[in-house]
Amino acid sequence: MLACLPMFAKRLALIVVLLGYGVLAILLLGFMAPGTFIGADLAVYQHAGRDLLQHGNPYYSTDLAGYTFQYRYPPLLAMLIPVLGWPPLWYALLAAATGATFLIGVRMAGPAYLLPVIVLGGTWAQVLLNGNVQPVLMFLLVLVPLRRRTGAIGLAVATMLKLHPVLGLVWYASRRDWIAIRWYLGATVILLIIQAPWMGQFLTYYTQQEVASPFGQTGIGLRAIHPLVWLIGTGIAAVAAWRWADTRFGWLLNVGLQLVALPRVLASNLALVLAAPIPSRAAERRARATTAASAPPATAPQAH
Repeated sequence: MLACLPMFAKRLALIVVLLGYGVLAILLLGFMAPGTFIGADLAVYQHAGRDLLQHGNPYYSTDLAGYTFQYRYPPLLAMLIPVLGWPPLWYALLAAATGATFLIGVRMAGPAYLLPVIVLGGTWAQVLLNGNVQPVLMFLLVLVPLRRRTGAIGLAVATMLKLHPVLGLVWYASRRDWIAIRWYLGATVILLIIQAPWMGQFLTYYTQQEVASPFGQTGIGLRAIHPLVWLIGTGIAAVAAWRWADTRFGWLLNVGLQLVALPRVLASNLALVLAAPIPSRAAERRARATTAASAPPATAPQAH
């Protein structure tokens, strides 16, 4: 009977931990509920798309909206939304991106990945219901450590959706993955050319419209404490993301850097950590093998 106590204690501890996760999930759901407005973010994108089609400027009437419901992204999303913004199609795209992210997470980290999915249920559910593009962003980010070229192109697209993924370059640079950086830069140049007719309007809006500033509200990030705390915290996060980039925790540290660096952090942004599952040992070996296979073959020295 005494021999059974350790196993019983382990199971009891596991039950307590799971209950703790459940309580946290319920509390977070309650916290997120007041900020959930079905279709609100999709409506913002649709409005920007209409402004683009009717006035040639996706930021034409953005300053008339309240701070929370302003389109303050590069033009790309406003360009795509007239095609993808039909609600059934848009929500199907968001649901597919969410499901794909979770499937990749479970494949990389195992069943343990489902715990943060449950705890952060309020965050990813809110952006999904609001019609926010963040589920697509999560899917693009989760691809980065899996596929060199596809991940780099996905990171470029993610940057054109919500700017902060540009910090993913820290992960590539620390690992000296110059091939991925070239793919990222190439894709970024192409996307900038596609958006060129409206990039001037984007820069003008961001630099001249006070209401467009991401510093208008503090959110729940370090800047809510003090700007100096935010700058120091971002510096520390950047050093950690650089120092340990080539570890199992490297991509998670980089996504953490992206969150810390945001001047305005919302609770829903926390769902981005689901795009950085900590890979199991077996998944890490597979990823390294895939990266090695995609690298150009070494050239043997010629005999003289």
